[in-house]
Amino acid sequence: MRGTHSDEPLRRAEDALRRHDWSAARAAFKEALQASESPEAYEGLSWAALAVDAGDEALWARQNAYRLYRKQNDPVSAARMAMWAGKDHEDYRGELAVARGWRQRAHRLLKGQPTVPEHGWLALFDCWASLSHDEDPDHVQHCARTAVAVSEACDEPDLGILALAMEGLALVSDGRVEQGMGRLDEAAAAVLGGELRQPIWELPVLCWLIFACERARDFGRAAEWCEMMRTAAERLEHTASQGICRAHYATLLASRGRWQEAESTLSEAAACFQASWPPQTAETTIRLADLRRRQGRLDEAEALMRPLAWHPLAMLGLAEIALECGRLQEAAERVDTYLRHIPDSNRLGRAAALELQVRIHAVSGDHAGAAHAAEELKAIASAVGTGPLQGAACFAAGVLARATGEMQHARACLEDAVAAYERSGTPFEAAHARLELGTVLAALDRPERARAETTSARRTLEQLGAQARLQQSGPTEPPPLTPRQTEILRLVAQGMSDAEIASVLGISAHTVHRHVANILLRLDAPTRAAAATQAAIAGLI
Repeated sequence: MRGTHSDEPLRRAEDALRRHDWSAARAAFKEALQASESPEAYEGLSWAALAVDAGDEALWARQNAYRLYRKQNDPVSAARMAMWAGKDHEDYRGELAVARGWRQRAHRLLKGQPTVPEHGWLALFDCWASLSHDEDPDHVQHCARTAVAVSEACDEPDLGILALAMEGLALVSDGRVEQGMGRLDEAAAAVLGGELRQPIWELPVLCWLIFACERARDFGRAAEWCEMMRTAAERLEHTASQGICRAHYATLLASRGRWQEAESTLSEAAACFQASWPPQTAETTIRLADLRRRQGRLDEAEALMRPLAWHPLAMLGLAEIALECGRLQEAAERVDTYLRHIPDSNRLGRAAALELQVRIHAVSGDHAGAAHAAEELKAIASAVGTGPLQGAACFAAGVLARATGEMQHARACLEDAVAAYERSGTPFEAAHARLELGTVLAALDRPERARAETTSARRTLEQLGAQARLQQSGPTEPPPLTPRQTEILRLVAQGMSDAEIASVLGISAHTVHRHVANILLRLDAPTRAAAATQAAIAGLI
């Protein structure tokens, strides 16, 4: 807070603010404003309101403080209120254009001013917005370094700790996980060591640590930080941060196969956001929709995601659903849209889309496109080194090898994927890989082992609660296919095209195409790959 006032209510309010007695501070600042309107009292009220998550009141107070600071010709203080008003518009109302306008106003007011802490805070807010929306780690790192330099020049330790954590998250997103986690660990150590002047900043540091772990798919480490953030959010009585913690913890629960707990935790998160930061409920809805997708309840998942199709997570979720339903063009377009908005420097942000792109291209017959995406994913997984990412890269390589008919290589890759997923405790992904492996083993004329893999996968899906997905996978009894259809389906499972199958069997490509169409119809399968998977599960091939 800037400035002092001789009135007794204002002195009491400032003292309560320093003691972090937010309720007393709010009451005293309001009393001071009744006696005499001043920018200092409005600003103080904004900080007290922010501390108790009263967003509308904080925004109202900041706008009034901005007005009066401008009237007093105090551009630095006005810029401080402008940048914070922008943050409040974003957090509490989801008004990104308004937030950007306030930040631009702050930049104009600070232009030409000697170096002050506000320069650093504005740089921090710029990279905060960048990491949240355009996902450009290079820009984030540049802004974070500016903030660190200002914090050192102006003795603003809170700013420096936050900027260090933000830079760490950007480095992790860029795939430089060891370097980025080093910065995040240092920021967390400063927080735990009591170096922060304002305790509320403990929450974003812990939040960014969780984001970094989740992006690197280091789920065990993320769970530990979620627990620490939950404790801090409850201690500081910050409802929105409790929601963030629950939302991300639900994702960890879902990855571990604890789906019922994940759903109840998402409900708790939604309630926190509805009471505090309503715009954040969108991400909670998308996470619930992804859980529905895992369960195989695709119609419900799609209905939840479609109104939020602009959100990056929803773009990928809808692409996944489109692929499972055989709408390949839609799936490809959604992934392409997502990747166009994610710069190459955000390597971990691209990973999930690349894995999906491999599967889409493989089913579509674009083997070159699949290979390009698989190679980029492999490079990311090698740099990061976490089990789930390594599993994703192996799975993608196996899908590509199967599509190109390299069945032995596909088998090895998929076996590695299963092992990586099981080591990292991600049962749904392991079951998915086992189903793909079962199809490959069936194509290699290893029926007993193929049945063992698919039976294991089905057992896992049953335990997880994915009954709807199991129903989509088809019956356990062999479907009524003719011997010729079975023969053709076995060749389809080997990744052969209609022309290649026609050459092997000595029949026309048109006849093969007709047989494949009838197979898809009889199995009620959306794609050739889905039909082969169903047949492997049923023990047909």
